[in-house]
Amino acid sequence: MVVLRTLPGVKSNLNPIEWKPYKGETVNTHLTIRKGKKIQETAYYKDRVKAVPRGNAYCIGNGPSRKQFDLNRLKATGQTYGCNALYRDFIPDFIFSIDSPVTLEMVKEKVYEKCIHYTPSLEVNRYPKGGPSHLHLIPNNPHWICGNQAIWTAGVHGHKNIYLLGFDFREFGKDQLNNIYQDTENYGERHNDTVFSGWLKQFRDMLKLRPYVNYIMVHDNPPEYMHNVQTGTDMGNSSIISYKEFEETVLASS
Repeated sequence: MVVLRTLPGVKSNLNPIEWKPYKGETVNTHLTIRKGKKIQETAYYKDRVKAVPRGNAYCIGNGPSRKQFDLNRLKATGQTYGCNALYRDFIPDFIFSIDSPVTLEMVKEKVYEKCIHYTPSLEVNRYPKGGPSHLHLIPNNPHWICGNQAIWTAGVHGHKNIYLLGFDFREFGKDQLNNIYQDTENYGERHNDTVFSGWLKQFRDMLKLRPYVNYIMVHDNPPEYMHNVQTGTDMGNSSIISYKEFEETVLASS
């Protein structure tokens, strides 16, 4: 196991948040005009999922490093969290989408009948119109990149050990992101390094906000940047293990 190194001189301005069971929240829904004034309408969304943590949390990214691993092996030892087009190959317990095109695709395929589908409030309000939504509100939505939303929600659900599979991001020696569904329907062109930088900052913030959660990346050949995740703290709540170690020490013992 490799502990992710903290870079010197990086300070945190975030305070840890206390874990509490999620019950629901009030969110903005739409704007209306009353007597010539814009009024922001709100609504309270009660949690309909009532998730209870079982075993480990396995958050599945869509990088190619996980392609040779059978994701079905995860089901017996914990709960699975995934994003976007993952449903085309594997149905996790909880799936997330942020962008409207892929959300629409998932609604048309009725992914919500196979697992819990989390989206932002805009999409929750959209499907279906005039009735209870098929989709679920991302709890305490930090408005992050989709993969980080999945990791975040695993923490909201109360998981203390969160394993990350397929979080590869940049190709080795290149500045573009790596996604096995890139250039398929409802996926755009490859993103540049800006998206990676955003993911890295969000992940650092998550480590600071939940120092009582262990985040473990599973990767056989992690690029150097994975060893240099700048947590801004000395909490030591992130690490890297190989797939062999993952299978022998996590899956075999769960």
